[in-house]
Amino acid sequence: MRVAMIGHGFVGTVHASQLATEPWVELVAVFGTEREQAVQFATAYGIKNVSNSLKEAVSLAEAAIVCSPTPVHYQQARECLELGVHTLAEMPPCGTLKEAKALGDLAKKQGIRVQCAHTCRYVLPYIRVGESIRSGELGTVQQVTFVRHHKLKGRAWTDDALLHHSAHPIDLTIDWFGGVTPIGCVALPQARGAQTVSLLGKLPRGAPVTISITFASRLPHLRMQIVGDQHTVETDGFSYVRSDLDRLNLSIPELRSYEKAIHDQDVEFLRSCQGEKTGVNWQEAVELIETVNRFQDSETKK
Repeated sequence: MRVAMIGHGFVGTVHASQLATEPWVELVAVFGTEREQAVQFATAYGIKNVSNSLKEAVSLAEAAIVCSPTPVHYQQARECLELGVHTLAEMPPCGTLKEAKALGDLAKKQGIRVQCAHTCRYVLPYIRVGESIRSGELGTVQQVTFVRHHKLKGRAWTDDALLHHSAHPIDLTIDWFGGVTPIGCVALPQARGAQTVSLLGKLPRGAPVTISITFASRLPHLRMQIVGDQHTVETDGFSYVRSDLDRLNLSIPELRSYEKAIHDQDVEFLRSCQGEKTGVNWQEAVELIETVNRFQDSETKK
């Protein structure tokens, strides 16, 4: 399977390093706006072609992985699909429900696959938490709380606390509970382009969900807690699971956990391109973006 890498930042290095271990996958090209960085990326992962355009990169490939900055995900994913290659887009794949539907319709028209990188679904701590919820061993869920305070990063583009980082816990509610109903949103400076955001939602059986993200903290922090009427579990999603139910407790290296999640996700995507029924259906990405948009709208209507 010939794969083109669209983007060469940190996330791109994880995708490339994991796919480079698969003998049936060939990384054939990389495209990015920073030529020198793209050359270094290609050298590190044995990629022969540093392309001058996205079109040139995907002309060599059967599939593309879009892991460039968030603001260009939609346009680049759309271009990949228009050029007839299977496409995996990093979270968030786009910014609006209209765009999400457009990508799905285009993939269907072209007879190719489009998937979103639902990476949190593949990380072992979240897998373990999800299994405990589905099995019912936590009892009836009373509350879900997610808090992420990011360590400040210098970058040339502005990330979005709601569209990008809130999307991950929202996606987990879709996977674990069937979704979340938006109740309210408070964001700074505004819901679209938020740098700090707090969300309130409701699970199908009525339990509250709170999600808080900020890029303003000098003390990085990440924690998700699920309170059931029989047991409680918490995790940072990457390195540990803690619970009063001893069976759930887990401690693993954070980076390796993340790398394995990317590996498993990418392999499922590429197997789906070969006709296997693997990976997350695009309709769940559509539901995710629709839910994010409803949270954004609840801020503007308050």
